[in-house]
Amino acid sequence: MRGFVNVMGAVSVFLGRACGVFYLAAIALSIYEVVMRYAFGAPTSWTSETIMMLVATAWLFCVGAVTRQRRHITVTTMELLVGEDIWNRTKKAAIVISMIAVAGLIVMLWGPMIKVLQAPQTTGSAFDPPSPTYVKTAFVAAAALYLLQLAANLVDPAGKSGGTADGGAE
Repeated sequence: MRGFVNVMGAVSVFLGRACGVFYLAAIALSIYEVVMRYAFGAPTSWTSETIMMLVATAWLFCVGAVTRQRRHITVTTMELLVGEDIWNRTKKAAIVISMIAVAGLIVMLWGPMIKVLQAPQTTGSAFDPPSPTYVKTAFVAAAALYLLQLAANLVDPAGKSGGTADGGAE
């Protein structure tokens, strides 16, 4: 189990860090579009949709890193009030509930993903990228990785295996 926890942690943290570059690229493309539109009067037909795909990708694939690093919002006051034993059981229950919800999300998204893979969809804009097909497929992939990271957190709820909370070696 420790190997699974370590591998999932490494994959999640890697994807989270790698996707940070997508936000930088989105900023650079936004600046490029502003310059092209207002300085040269030549707006592009592709930057807006490209920026949306970059940000959507980063948002989808960063969730595992947030979960692995335990950087999500939590009510720490409850931990102080209920004690460590009850808090640990509550964390495990929350992980199980999250796993059920994410598994349900995957089941609900599976059909639409298969449909767009069989008949790819595009945006219908001048640029016309296959964004709907990409997003529906990426959503299922990201949800599956998230489910695996939740399973790793269930096995190791305190994050004691595999290094520090940020995914690095101890």
